[in-house]
Amino acid sequence: MRKTYLAAVCAATLIPGVTFGAENFPLGYTSIGVEGSYVDAGNSRNKSAVQDNLSNFYQGGINLTHQFNPNWGLFGQVGYAEPETRNGNLDTELLQYSLGGRLHPAKFRLAGWRPFGGLGYSYTDIDVDAGGSKNEDSIYLEGGLQRMVAPRFMIEAGVRARTELEEGYVDGQYFAGVHYLFNRKFPAAPKPMAVATREPAVVPPPVDTDGDGVIDQLDQCPNTPQGALVDSKGCPKELTKEIRETLYVEFELDKTEVRPQFFPEIGKLATVLKQYSNSTILLEGHTDSTGSASYNQKLSQSRADAVMKVLINEFGIAKQRITTTGMGESQPIATNDTAEGRAQNRRVEAIVSGEYSEIIKK
Repeated sequence: MRKTYLAAVCAATLIPGVTFGAENFPLGYTSIGVEGSYVDAGNSRNKSAVQDNLSNFYQGGINLTHQFNPNWGLFGQVGYAEPETRNGNLDTELLQYSLGGRLHPAKFRLAGWRPFGGLGYSYTDIDVDAGGSKNEDSIYLEGGLQRMVAPRFMIEAGVRARTELEEGYVDGQYFAGVHYLFNRKFPAAPKPMAVATREPAVVPPPVDTDGDGVIDQLDQCPNTPQGALVDSKGCPKELTKEIRETLYVEFELDKTEVRPQFFPEIGKLATVLKQYSNSTILLEGHTDSTGSASYNQKLSQSRADAVMKVLINEFGIAKQRITTTGMGESQPIATNDTAEGRAQNRRVEAIVSGEYSEIIKK
């Protein structure tokens, strides 16, 4: 369970290929989050006391932070683990409380990631199931990177070096976590300056007609939809998503006619194409291995063209949005040694693809 938990947290934060849209950090906030970590306890390997000689272990934690301003923050954590000892493989329970400060650069970023460093104190209570316990006092140094992935969610990853004050050994901790932000503070909208005249200047109050938090004088996108998250120019922030739908249409032996039983499924794809006007569809025709390869190549192209005609004639899809290709017998999805397998291979695969933008809500 502990390995699965840590793997899930790390996957959500650090796996290449997972793309997050960068958000601006608030000036101040409070957050609560969860953390998974791996503790390298090798520096206590030669300690004689059972409670000091722990194997490397995974640890979970609940974090609470408060960001006072763009530069300074307070970090607190309650951590729990069940490591084993190197001497006798005894089970233990470890409960750890940490409190420290964090330093953040106000504007410096690494490809959207905000670095941080921290210093703090940890109190650890270790109980051995076979009997015996120990309390430890330690200080730690930490460093890592943070990134806003949504208006209220932040991820982070880094490393800590924790020095036990009595014995003097140092443990390493590699961690990753996710935080939910509330009590966020953002820069106030600038106030217009009064023009100096002989008479006292009367400055009209700022007007925000569409209620998006950006006054009309600075709003480059008037009439923003209610509840939309906007940038400093008053324009809605959008999230680009990929459209991908698939379909299988099977054919009788040596036939190219589309059977009516597949019309409803083709109609569902046509509905998607109409809903997203910039999407396109690729139709791939396939055959079984009956007959020559050259004949099957032409037959597979004819089957793809037959589905295209259904989309055009029955559902009104423009021809220029449809691409067809014949794959022949080259890509079977079942064995060609049985009638059932050959029936599955006589098919057209349809793939709808495209992108659309969705306004992010507050």
